Amino acid sequence: MSNAPESVLVGSLQKFSVEDGPGIRTTVFLKGCPLSCKWCHNPELIDPQQQLIKSPNNCIGCGCCVKICPKGAVTINPEEGVVIDRAKCDVCLQCTDECYAQALRPVAKRMSIDEILRVAEQDKGFYENTGGGITVSGGEILMHADFVCRLIDEAGKRGINMCLDTCGFGDSQALMKMALKENVTDILYDMKSIDDEVHRQYTGVSNQLILDNLRMLAADARTADKLIMRMPLIRGVNDSGDIIKRTGELYREIGVKRVNLLPYHSLGISKKRNVGGTQEDFQQPAEERLTEIGTYFKNEINLKVEILGRV
Repeated sequence: MSNAPESVLVGSLQKFSVEDGPGIRTTVFLKGCPLSCKWCHNPELIDPQQQLIKSPNNCIGCGCCVKICPKGAVTINPEEGVVIDRAKCDVCLQCTDECYAQALRPVAKRMSIDEILRVAEQDKGFYENTGGGITVSGGEILMHADFVCRLIDEAGKRGINMCLDTCGFGDSQALMKMALKENVTDILYDMKSIDDEVHRQYTGVSNQLILDNLRMLAADARTADKLIMRMPLIRGVNDSGDIIKRTGELYREIGVKRVNLLPYHSLGISKKRNVGGTQEDFQQPAEERLTEIGTYFKNEINLKVEILGRV
């Protein structure tokens, strides 16, 4: 793995995570994703390049950012707080060095494997007591395959188990190489929509490679039992009877045993706005429909079902 980069852009390290795999975990969010899901809850992690994000409520109106910006891209508005002219901004990030209130900050921090593991190791006792570990997520991990493989290996040397969180859109050999690592205990595998037309419309890419990679993992006895399907559920997009039935039939055919259902939430809307864009607002399925879908997968397809983040 000599070609692996020494560092990657990390959006955040989320400690004490309990919904990104078994036990208590530290989730590492890498920046960069080949999909552009219209409901993405981490839209600031789609672009693989560094970005400037604002937190308007933090702005104290000191004006330090305005004075330091070499491009004149930052202004202070009494109603909106800090305002960024994205056409002028070249993401030099000088303003973030001056912003003591953290109204302006980089989306991500460049980190090495050792820096990541130094943070994760602080909670090693929790991992050992709960069957947890590190979850590497994104963005999309397959955009950083060499780095992630090295991260898995180094975590293994320190006695830490790993969980992979992937959309499955990437190099098949790299995915299998990660999945076969001994200390990779679980693979959270996204299923946005089994319908290719819906998938293209709402994520920007075909689901063919994703389905091929899923079948590959499910067909190998060494990786099949690691799979946990993750399904975001968006009302009127991927919760129809036809899509759910076809999904269930695929899971039965390839032998999937576990599924996590993730009802839509709107946390990505403000984050998208704060990195300079707009995101469509969707709705989660009605409570009754969520229960129906969960019951179908449990009773008809014989899956272990969890509905996460229910509100």
